[in-house]
Amino acid sequence: MRKIIVAICITGLLVLQADRLHAQGAKKIPLLTADSLASGNYKDVLTSFFQLAFDKLTGSQKELRFNSNPYAIMLRGNPELAVDTSYTRLKGWRNLNFGFGLKLDTNYHFNGFSSGVSYALINKRDYSVYHEFINAVLAGNGEYATLQTLISTVTRTIENQAFRDKFRDETHKLLSNSGLTYDKLSPDVRQVVDSIITNNQLKGIASALKNNSKLNVYNLAFKNYDSVKKYFQNRLLWTVSVNDTTYKDQFMFSNVVLSTRVLKGIVNPNRRSNLEIDFSASLNFLDDTARKGRDLKRNVLRVEPGLNWVLKEKANQQSLVEFKISGEYRHISGTLYKNESRDQFMFNGSFRIRIIQDIWIPLDFKYDPKKGNVFGFLSVKANFNGLKKS
Repeated sequence: MRKIIVAICITGLLVLQADRLHAQGAKKIPLLTADSLASGNYKDVLTSFFQLAFDKLTGSQKELRFNSNPYAIMLRGNPELAVDTSYTRLKGWRNLNFGFGLKLDTNYHFNGFSSGVSYALINKRDYSVYHEFINAVLAGNGEYATLQTLISTVTRTIENQAFRDKFRDETHKLLSNSGLTYDKLSPDVRQVVDSIITNNQLKGIASALKNNSKLNVYNLAFKNYDSVKKYFQNRLLWTVSVNDTTYKDQFMFSNVVLSTRVLKGIVNPNRRSNLEIDFSASLNFLDDTARKGRDLKRNVLRVEPGLNWVLKEKANQQSLVEFKISGEYRHISGTLYKNESRDQFMFNGSFRIRIIQDIWIPLDFKYDPKKGNVFGFLSVKANFNGLKKS
């Protein structure tokens, strides 16, 4: 069994490295996408592409698990599905997650299979399918689009061929990701651009240039575009899930869990640190070992409200460190075991750090205030991005 686990882990890391080498070879400008901006906590709730996880490495009930969604699988087989029309049409498949795993005991012996499905009933973080996102970008970048059109019109009216070529070349660089700033324009070119901005009352661009003459107009528009993307990362996500686990000696359910989870950001997403509400509730159907035979007569209701703090990298706004703290209430329906309470309150925490681009190390802990016990679990999670080639 240990050899199987090692083989699966190595395979996953090789796939990760292959994708990374391809991305390095492309050397494209890094773009902020919904997946790159998502917190590690979010990716545990709804996986955008692929996730390979080894949960509770230090616990008695370990699990090696793979999560994905149908769209990610279809995209691997048909890259043309990344086209905008297909991407929008398959929104339902992208909101559906499925997963399966191997349960292991303390000695890494097989202890049953696990599987599950979840669906996002509300996913307002997926900005790519919302007209509201387009309208918000256009509202902030309307003047940029207007300036592009006016410059193109003026270029065609310039009679002097040499100046026309010069004007076209410099304004193209100003409006693209070339790094050319406004103060580096030739005086005669800048004079024409100044008149276009003034005569057409492009007050937003005029104000930005007044405050910073070393401005690349493209960067001004791109900053607004990313600002709108970040805003969408604070919006509501609500999922429902069904998960199950089998016995190790036969394919029969020993545990079935119905659950729901809600995420909602509550702090300005443009800041380096952010807070998000994380609320979950579940109903667990377990085998009651006090009864003869195997059944699902033991029920455990669990409610866990919490807050997740996210610290992001300054350069690319990707989550770097996260810390979640929550309270947990459990109610057991059915036979109580020895030294067990009908109702139980606990405090939970999760410290998560991204050690490289796609690899996360979460440390989860639980504290029982009644008994004074503290439990800790170490995990490793790899999130694979399926759109690096697109």
